[in-house]
Amino acid sequence: MGLTNYIFNLFQDSVLNAAGTERMLLEVIQAGDIDRAKEMMQCRDYEVSKALKEYDPEAHEVNRRPNKMRRDKKPYYTEKLPRGRQKYINEVELFFLLGQPIIWKATSEGTENAFQAFSKFLQDTRFNSTIREAKRLAGAETECAKVYHIYREGNEPRVKAKVIALSNGYTLRPLFDQWDNLVAFGYGYYLNENGTNVEHFDIETPGIIYRCRLGRTGWEVLPIPNPTGKINVIYYRQEKAWAGIQRRIDREEFVDSKAADTNNYFADPKLKATADVIGSMTGGGTEMVGEVLTMTDKERSSVEYLAPPEYSSMKDSEKKDLAQSILFDTFTPDFSYENMKGMGTLSGEAMRRAMALGYMKRDNLKETYDELVDREKNLILAIMRNVTHIELSGELSRLELSHEFAEPFAEDKGTRINNITTLYRAGLMSLDTAIEMLAFTDKTDEEIQRILKEKEEAQKRAQQMQYFTNE
Repeated sequence: MGLTNYIFNLFQDSVLNAAGTERMLLEVIQAGDIDRAKEMMQCRDYEVSKALKEYDPEAHEVNRRPNKMRRDKKPYYTEKLPRGRQKYINEVELFFLLGQPIIWKATSEGTENAFQAFSKFLQDTRFNSTIREAKRLAGAETECAKVYHIYREGNEPRVKAKVIALSNGYTLRPLFDQWDNLVAFGYGYYLNENGTNVEHFDIETPGIIYRCRLGRTGWEVLPIPNPTGKINVIYYRQEKAWAGIQRRIDREEFVDSKAADTNNYFADPKLKATADVIGSMTGGGTEMVGEVLTMTDKERSSVEYLAPPEYSSMKDSEKKDLAQSILFDTFTPDFSYENMKGMGTLSGEAMRRAMALGYMKRDNLKETYDELVDREKNLILAIMRNVTHIELSGELSRLELSHEFAEPFAEDKGTRINNITTLYRAGLMSLDTAIEMLAFTDKTDEEIQRILKEKEEAQKRAQQMQYFTNE
């Protein structure tokens, strides 16, 4: 009865206080009409399926090129040569944004234990790898979600993070209000139960998590109080990484395939000869050629190999333009071997200038992912305060965190240390800033005190040595 009363009171308060969208959803769930609840939520399955089709080379349009029909012969097989341009563009986009782990810093005082616990939580839930997985899926299919599953193992609370998307068997159904606030999040999946695939649909709200199962007589709904007070889902959405250039990619694949057809046709030498020459050949004579073309010129004998046509400069120019424009229009640097050969000795600043396109796209993506990372941070702190680290809830409430996306190209540590040291010795940087930039320790203030104390002791020893020397 305690749980029932809690859910009833929570539902009643939500109906009285929630915006219209949330109130309608709660009323529909309360009535057990989960199909209606799903219809209220956002469905982007068409856009996602289209993006996945473009992302998969085996599903590209070029694979449906018809073979060429020939009179009295088998159809001529045409080449179908798709490329993985979409995947390359997406992986480069991922590299520039999350090639190195996100850097976290505690900006509040007296919260060292909370920050250490936060860092350990990130490690235990594989934050760095799951956010890379989420970014890769979002760039490939325009949306995905990271779900924080809270459960108990024995008497201990546990948390597991899982990235879900249409490509790995989940349907995503976010629900936003008119201010683009996430009101609820639903996700569907199938579980094998006694040899039968059974449909499940979970709906997360700040107050209650609804576990829904489609039974023989309809939906069975199990409401569970949400201990965090937040929707335990981070919904990732962005444009596909190759947005706007799919038609150029299609064209490049067709040009490549037609060029391959030409190469196949002229791969074996073709002999062109008059009938009398062919008749005079003994022992076959034509085994090493792909085809013999007979001419009917009766006045003179002739035999020669048929040379393939020259590859036109227009076609070569088109291929080059397509390759360059596909990368340029998606702000994607060229990491080909030929392009990278001359960059091996470039400094970090010179490399950043050479890769300006990638940094432009990285800054654009930050507009989306800065907010998503901040939301995930707030969700993690709520989970820690209310579920996993209740004993630290006071310190966690005071913990203030900042984050920044690390440089994709790891700078040489020796060069970095020398540069910071030079600036400090020249008086252009404080000791506090130097230690913080070196990032050898999270406890900057304590490290500074130790350095100053050691300097003071060294000065005392020097003075004592000078005293005894003078004596």
